[in-house]
Amino acid sequence: MANGLGSNMGVDQNLVTGSLRLRWWYIALPLAIVGLVNMMDRTAIGVVMANKQFLQDLNLVGRPAVTGLLMSGFLVGYGLSPIVWGYAIRWRGARLCAIAGIIIWGATMVLSGAAHTAGQLITARIILGIGEGFAFPVANVFVANWFLTKERGRANSVWLSGMNLGPVVAGVLVAALVGAGGWRMAFYTLAAISLLIPLPLVIFLMRDRPSQHPRISPEEVRAIEEESPAKIAVGPKTKEKQSYIRNYRFWLVTLAWGCDNIYFWGWATWMPTYFRTARHFSFQAAGYLYSLNYLVTLASVLGFGYLSDRIQRRAPFGGVGPIVAGILMFLGGSVIADPYWSLAVLVIALACQQIGFLMVHPLLQTIVPKSSLSAAVGLATLVSFLMAMISPTLAGWLLGISGFGAVILFFSVTVAMAGVFVLSLAKEGY
Repeated sequence: MANGLGSNMGVDQNLVTGSLRLRWWYIALPLAIVGLVNMMDRTAIGVVMANKQFLQDLNLVGRPAVTGLLMSGFLVGYGLSPIVWGYAIRWRGARLCAIAGIIIWGATMVLSGAAHTAGQLITARIILGIGEGFAFPVANVFVANWFLTKERGRANSVWLSGMNLGPVVAGVLVAALVGAGGWRMAFYTLAAISLLIPLPLVIFLMRDRPSQHPRISPEEVRAIEEESPAKIAVGPKTKEKQSYIRNYRFWLVTLAWGCDNIYFWGWATWMPTYFRTARHFSFQAAGYLYSLNYLVTLASVLGFGYLSDRIQRRAPFGGVGPIVAGILMFLGGSVIADPYWSLAVLVIALACQQIGFLMVHPLLQTIVPKSSLSAAVGLATLVSFLMAMISPTLAGWLLGISGFGAVILFFSVTVAMAGVFVLSLAKEGY
């Protein structure tokens, strides 16, 4: 690290380099896999909802607003629980909270497969949201504890890339499972994956802090902690970080996150149905197109995470990306007639939106002191998902009365607003 750890620290450079590699394998990679699986579980419902047999089994045919509650119910639990998880993390640590959350969400996937009414499935989805509510507070705390300020764009992009891969896998896997054994089999398989893959990774590989990890030497621990963000002066920003509740920057980023979530969760819920009914793709093709959307965003998130680290600016990317996404969403969803060109433009729109979503996290990690980060992210998650939880149901209601044109306009305006909120921080050097 040419501009990182100086020789005055008395730390062997080879140890430091090894430490920097280890943190990616023991922290960033498991976080990415946890994100991948929990996004599979939460977004699989969007693929299942496009299956006619599922709609018939749960008496949801011709009831799009009720169908939207399947995702809104999840968002209720997911939006309300992170503030509790945030304080639990301060009390018991991020690792134990992640273990508890994974067990909860694995069990609720079993309940989802066993549901015989829409009410039962909505209840299971609410509990799933509670179980997965640890995700953002846990990931932000791990990044703050293990990664340097100049690494945070990349560190956040790694675990968020797992979240982008989740819908990719879900689109292909769930469509195949539904075709092979029905929608119940899809939920049971996801339950097994949840308990057999991310849970052992958290238990055996991850620790809350570098000093607790058996594979990290004392020299490496000192190298990490001496360059921890809490010890790095960042000019006037540091002085204003002490009370995030009274910091308007925190609220601008939180509102931007909420607008991003309105767009993302509404579109994730109804995207397969849009491709099947408005663009006339088959059910299986709609699942594959669902995957394609998120596969393209993966490259976008990784690339802009690296680029934002290189120039140490987050707000310009986080502002311009969602504004472009709003424009492209409207063009691809309502203006372009050819279904394949429409698909291409909508894929690029989602990739641009994800740039804004990525930048939310390093911005929060800069604005909020590390000692308050879990509680702050819990509050930001609460507000942003309270904003988002109406989106799938409202989109279903708009679909029922006006068709997909009104739905697309709603998503386009909302995501552009996210960009406006973040772009206002660019002039301050963020």
